[in-house]
Amino acid sequence: MLEEAGGVNAAHTGPHGNQEFRWITLGTMSGPLPSAVRHQPANVLYDGAEAIVVDCGDGAVDQLCKAGIPLSAVRTVILSHLHIDHTAGLYGLLGRRLQAHIPGPLTIYGPRGTLRMVNAIRSSFDFVSGSMSQVPGFVKQFDADITAIEITDGSRFTLGDIDVVTVTNTHYAFPDGSPEALRYQSLSLRFDTPTRSIAYTGDTGPSVNVERLADSADVLVSEITDPEEIVARISRTFGFPPTALAAIKRRFELEHLTADEVGLLASRSGVKSIVITHNPLPPESTTKARNAIGAHFDGPVTFADDLDTH
Repeated sequence: MLEEAGGVNAAHTGPHGNQEFRWITLGTMSGPLPSAVRHQPANVLYDGAEAIVVDCGDGAVDQLCKAGIPLSAVRTVILSHLHIDHTAGLYGLLGRRLQAHIPGPLTIYGPRGTLRMVNAIRSSFDFVSGSMSQVPGFVKQFDADITAIEITDGSRFTLGDIDVVTVTNTHYAFPDGSPEALRYQSLSLRFDTPTRSIAYTGDTGPSVNVERLADSADVLVSEITDPEEIVARISRTFGFPPTALAAIKRRFELEHLTADEVGLLASRSGVKSIVITHNPLPPESTTKARNAIGAHFDGPVTFADDLDTH
């Protein structure tokens, strides 16, 4: 099985391309809602040589292909938290590497529980890997190539020319000191490249930690929600009972950002621009959300689609 190879202040050699680091939104939908035009949350930082996948929702591997990024270029995956909409594509990413006999190291960073999740995925391959591999010794090397590193509040590490720092946020609204708060973590991340800084909220509610993390960043990649809208869509799609819908609405109010809160975050942190992702809003709600953000922030705001480059 895989073993944890480090933690806070871990270092890993990553991208060394000659191009500007591009942030590509592979999947811009908010789980658990299905969409005919948006995939589940996933992003990639790509310099033309090696790729850093940031969250890995369902469909991420096929989206990498559509973006012209070979799976062999992916040497790093970073997970902001372990909700299914942000991690389901990791099974596909690891499985495709195994099927295609793609060699080379892959490092997976994520919060508490990442090591256990990666081990579970790898363990599931035991039922099929023997019949898949046509290269003697490849399965053993595949295991050796995968490293899982658990990160937490204040972790810092380097990926080639990119410095990464993480903070915990408020996506899990558990009481401080509770067993749940100690067990589950959701992270926001900052990437300082040679030419610009990118702050990624992941999933979060309002958070002072995230405001500090995003201080003066060139780009804020932020989630967004509308509790009323998303609960109505969940009701239409899944038919949950009213008691469940009330609890879901409360979670979205506490653990995600409304358009107004995105604008306040951007204003307080002094970022230069915003890219909106993890977006369940229908097109007709975009103008309303843009106006709410603009009440606090007067910089450029982009509502990202899948495969957009920023």
